[in-house]
Amino acid sequence: MAHFPEIEEKLREEMENASQVGETRSRLAAETAEKAQLITALLPAAQDAASYDLKEMLNRYKEVILLNEELLTGCHVRRATQEQAVDSLKNLHIILRQAARLRVGKYSKAVIAACRKAVQDNNTDALIKILQAGNC
Repeated sequence: MAHFPEIEEKLREEMENASQVGETRSRLAAETAEKAQLITALLPAAQDAASYDLKEMLNRYKEVILLNEELLTGCHVRRATQEQAVDSLKNLHIILRQAARLRVGKYSKAVIAACRKAVQDNNTDALIKILQAGNC
């Protein structure tokens, strides 16, 4: 059984980063959907208010503008988290490719398949075991 302490630590960090980015993306998606729904409700209310109270109409449109700005900010945050996710997954891929190169033939393919399963399951301990021993 081989030990690669630096690589194992980096593997843990990249898996943690990928997990955190996934959670952030889910939260941001929910917030975006909520804000979009609010905008969808506010626009008709603002149009209705135009016929009887201009001040109310302006207040509704101000709310729409604020929500729109929040959506744009969320878009920038989502793009940044997407870039972080891509970087983490690239680094993870490099580590796993190196682990596969330590084996030959069917053992290399088995390592790749086991790594894919462990990444899907978000199982860092299994990935480290695969890196060390070449199997699960």
